[in-house]
Amino acid sequence: VILLSELLFYDIEKYKSKSEVYFCPNGIPVQENLIYKRKNSNKVPKLLFLSNLIESKGVFILLDALKKVKLSGLKFRCDIVGGEGDINAETLQHKISYNKLDGQVFANGIKTGDEKNIFFSKTDIFIFPTFYSKECFPLVLLEAMMYSIPIISTNEGAIAEIIENNKNGFIVEKQNPDVLAEKIIWLIKNPKKAARMGLEGKIKFNRNYRIDVFEKKLNDILNKIHAN
Repeated sequence: VILLSELLFYDIEKYKSKSEVYFCPNGIPVQENLIYKRKNSNKVPKLLFLSNLIESKGVFILLDALKKVKLSGLKFRCDIVGGEGDINAETLQHKISYNKLDGQVFANGIKTGDEKNIFFSKTDIFIFPTFYSKECFPLVLLEAMMYSIPIISTNEGAIAEIIENNKNGFIVEKQNPDVLAEKIIWLIKNPKKAARMGLEGKIKFNRNYRIDVFEKKLNDILNKIHAN
């Protein structure tokens, strides 16, 4: 058995011992045609949520948190990117307006390819407050790390392996907009420390999550299996 992370071993522990399992984290191709790291942060911090619009991915939790960030007096812009799931565009816009976030939070629909990459290249903070019970190893976090973006996410699936709390981002309690707001505010108020977190994420991405690193690890595993 090959798993993406030791944190996912619970899925099969009834059937296999850990000695029978290999672990190989996912990797993604590097986007060589874009500049990943900006020299400066935006004057108005740009936040990004990118996922299908599924409630358990945490988009409503994010909006509740952003209401609190707005009440703190901080300026920001948040882009929501993703296709409709159990939340449609109308419901999302209603929630944005209900929280009085019009003009600060923007629903952008699905973006792919270079259009999606442009959002990453302009982002200061990536936020993924998922509580999706089948979360595994979200590639969107690897994409954010590739762009040197500090990340706020939750301890779901193998996310705690990807995000080292207080190093390349924050792991926050699931479904807790108060704690999420606190971390967003901290990153906005500490741009130099946030940039350092983003750099730590890029270093970890290059070390662990490039597609060539993944291919080498998988090849090594297959060779070990063949040898046995």
